[in-house]
Amino acid sequence: MTTLLSDKDTQALKDRFKRELKQDVTIRLFTQRTFGLTIPGRECAYCEQTQKLLEEVTGLSNKLHLEITDFYSEAEEARKAGVERIPAMVISKNGESNVRFYGIPLGYEFATIIEDLVTVSRGVSPLSLDTRKKLKRVKEPVHIQVFVTPSCGYCPQMARIAHAMAMENKNITADVVEVQEFPTVARMYMVSGVPKTVINNRIQFVGAVLEAAFADKVMEALEQPDKEEPSTLAVAEELGPATKQTG
Repeated sequence: MTTLLSDKDTQALKDRFKRELKQDVTIRLFTQRTFGLTIPGRECAYCEQTQKLLEEVTGLSNKLHLEITDFYSEAEEARKAGVERIPAMVISKNGESNVRFYGIPLGYEFATIIEDLVTVSRGVSPLSLDTRKKLKRVKEPVHIQVFVTPSCGYCPQMARIAHAMAMENKNITADVVEVQEFPTVARMYMVSGVPKTVINNRIQFVGAVLEAAFADKVMEALEQPDKEEPSTLAVAEELGPATKQTG
């Protein structure tokens, strides 16, 4: 049977998980069950492949667990988890989480997921003490979106910082979005280069920055007035019906 992970990667991950995983971690995959049928407007090019990849990863340690949720038949569960498109992954230690990844984690972004699993399992923040102190002042909701592509070498740095911030403070939600899979989202946020980071639709910047500068941007976003969310429906109608549901 064909596998997505090479024998070398499989062994390396097994060894690392054995050394570094401390507590159980669950990946909740929001996908669709097609049963061989494709419904127009609900196409998901990478849902099946994403599930296979995650099955291989979680099969390498008894501390890793995979839960599958159908985005359409279990729409209320998706709403509760804040999931807006598929495939989507929510990584948690106790069932609830504000750490999400949209798309299939290939290329450089595969490392983002692996680092997230280890961080959540160990419960040790990779952020500096200064950053953690600053984030404690966040008392209202913050939504960080980091737009990435698999071939971007600088993207994992921003993705990891965003996810670590969400792990540090329950008021922060961090979405990492693989924009090649979601053209509607790319147009909504005018993504022309990656990594692109958007915070509360108030602050946005392109490129990798140091952790301290990222934390400053989060605090700056809290001080600015609300900005209206881009309209998903308006952009989707421009692109056609196939992108309305999953993009």
